[in-house]
Amino acid sequence: MSKIIVERKGRIAVLFRVEYFRLGVALTIGCILGSFVLILWRLFPEIYGKDIIPLHYNIHYGVDWTGAWWQIFVYPVAAAVMSVVNVGIAMGIIHREPMLARVVLVGTVLLSVFLFCSTVFVVLMNIVYG
Repeated sequence: MSKIIVERKGRIAVLFRVEYFRLGVALTIGCILGSFVLILWRLFPEIYGKDIIPLHYNIHYGVDWTGAWWQIFVYPVAAAVMSVVNVGIAMGIIHREPMLARVVLVGTVLLSVFLFCSTVFVVLMNIVYG
């Protein structure tokens, strides 16, 4: 095996030995999958094929961001992409800066939880305005 493959396996093994990393990854994956399931289960049959649906609500102006039905998946896709990037960054710096890697992982969990909450509110808004 080449040195790079062994080094990558070592980084992954170091991360998965940390207990809160396993918990954080599980919570992040749960939030992302929960977002997709919530949209597909509760909202997708009602919005499929609609020209315009509300995607963001502002307390000052009401609905201020609308779009096509498929744009409802922006929140969970953004959470998935950012989580993969952040975990990759954490894997890259775990040996040099272990504390910074932990901060990145905690930020990843917070990001996924906030985007899950955003997805819940968007789904509820579409049920009300639907």
